[in-house]
Amino acid sequence: MGAGTYGDAAYRFLVPDAPHHKRTDSDLFPAFDSTRAATLNVFRARPGVQRPSLVSSWSGTIESLLLSFPSYGVHTAELTAGYRSVINAMRVGTRFVVVHHESDRQVVEEWFSGHPAANVSYVPMPDYVDFTDWAEDGYLALVDADDETSLTYLLEPWSFPRSGDSLIADTVEEYTPVRASQAPLVFQGGNCLVGDDFWLLGTDYFLDTLELIRSGELPVSVPEGRTEVEFVRELFGRHVDSGRELQLVGTKRPLGLKKYYATVEAGQYLLDLPDGGTGDLQPIFHIDMFVTLAGPGDDGRFRVLVGSPALADAALGTKSPFALQTAYDEIAAEFERRGFAVRRNPLVHRPQITQQLTFAALRDFAGTPDGAELRQVVAEFTAAGAQQETTIQVRSWHHITWNNCLVENSSSAGRTVYLPTFGHGEQSDLAVIDDEMEELWTGMGFTVVRLADFNAFASRLGVVHCIKKYLGRGA
Repeated sequence: MGAGTYGDAAYRFLVPDAPHHKRTDSDLFPAFDSTRAATLNVFRARPGVQRPSLVSSWSGTIESLLLSFPSYGVHTAELTAGYRSVINAMRVGTRFVVVHHESDRQVVEEWFSGHPAANVSYVPMPDYVDFTDWAEDGYLALVDADDETSLTYLLEPWSFPRSGDSLIADTVEEYTPVRASQAPLVFQGGNCLVGDDFWLLGTDYFLDTLELIRSGELPVSVPEGRTEVEFVRELFGRHVDSGRELQLVGTKRPLGLKKYYATVEAGQYLLDLPDGGTGDLQPIFHIDMFVTLAGPGDDGRFRVLVGSPALADAALGTKSPFALQTAYDEIAAEFERRGFAVRRNPLVHRPQITQQLTFAALRDFAGTPDGAELRQVVAEFTAAGAQQETTIQVRSWHHITWNNCLVENSSSAGRTVYLPTFGHGEQSDLAVIDDEMEELWTGMGFTVVRLADFNAFASRLGVVHCIKKYLGRGA
């Protein structure tokens, strides 16, 4: 899928100081042939799971969380502040499974001093193993509705190439009662949200599954008498959730956002990189970045929040030419058609000048094999009058989203939402949206807990929902 993953030389040339460990790193599924794929995957289906049921994204108290703290985060103040704000916000009694590098154990243990030691299970990773803090994505958490032991399973997709995150589920199994399993399907946790009688999957990964079945890269044969689409839906029901209806979230047609744009405005020459984090049929590569499940309202209709860049522009007095507003509107309208109560909320698509270079330097790089994709923008800048010494400003865009939050809708503890904040420092203008989001959630009957500054996460294309995994929910 086209999720704005930039591992190529052109991107590194244009954005040499790009943040590492972005949520989209290696998001494209590699085009292995079947034999090579088989050598990388030991299929660990657990046939004993009779009725898989996903852990809810909204219902009940947050009873148990999986968090992963790699050394790069443990030793980065901006990231540590975000981690600790989540830990400190969780009520005493919450249980934690904490993946960490071995050498960081003492530091990480101190973060949990406000929680009973018996409620924290530590899962050490060797220091030489790379993994990320995006704990949401490498698996789905589910239980077997027929199993009275209520064991949690971490269900992994067929392939998950980002860093060493594919090792987390197996390592967690070694140190906790949580069990690891695998399905011959394509998904990531952040592209799934779990409602009451439904669960949502971003359309891009459903189509990726179809594509890999057609190419033979998944060990799946479509039975006679079934279409590929019917059978993929059946597989998701068999492996992921047998009781909830699968609903896809995405647009009807590809979004068609280009990788590079030549923009000339007010005498400035801007090379725009707008699609960091954009999918093929999704305005952001994971639906948890622009959709939030809040639970039923007083009228019984299930409430869904859908982000809107236009609302953010109205609040901030800004203009986001690459925000794909019509895609968000189409998805919101589809939710309404299905009977959901839809609320729209601000979502920011924000640029950052990441480099300045001369037109001559850009043109020279575009003349190399690595720079072939930049030749069109060079031609457009030339037509607009760029000279050899003209300054080209590289403008990279990313999303800042309040949809990516933690929700509790509990009969025992009430309604609470844990919101990231962004109105800090150079981004202080976003404080007005921090306030607006608090007002929106309060109006829906939720107590709002404000978390720390999450700008350092947003620049890496994720926020707070991305750095945890719900392992269990209470009443």
